[in-house]
Amino acid sequence: MTTEPEHTDPAPAPAPDLTIPLSAADAQALGDDGGQLAMRLGAVLRGLAQLRAGKASTDDLATTILMANGLTQQLEGIRNAAVRQHAAQGGSYGALANAMGVTRATAQSRRDTLLKKQPSEMEKWAIDGGCI
Repeated sequence: MTTEPEHTDPAPAPAPDLTIPLSAADAQALGDDGGQLAMRLGAVLRGLAQLRAGKASTDDLATTILMANGLTQQLEGIRNAAVRQHAAQGGSYGALANAMGVTRATAQSRRDTLLKKQPSEMEKWAIDGGCI
């Protein structure tokens, strides 16, 4: 007769650290914004894990939505600022299309539409930092 359980589950693997490689100059240029983006990304990844595990409460879901919305807005500002700078530096529509994963005509339309507008607050944040 044995006292050990019939089935034993192995110990769960330790959670891996998420490393975002940045040079010291990049980290300095980002300042507190780098930490804010990392915090939002971490919250969104945690929410994704909860969704996949089927263990997300309504509060968890609300937090995931809030963090994903904030992250999406920041990423859109970064992308739009990059598109605007790409145009200012003479970047081609073809290169932009490759970067965006769209046709040249779609890239041209998106860039031209963006350039007709003033930079958004999120674009300004992406370029200058500061409060959002």
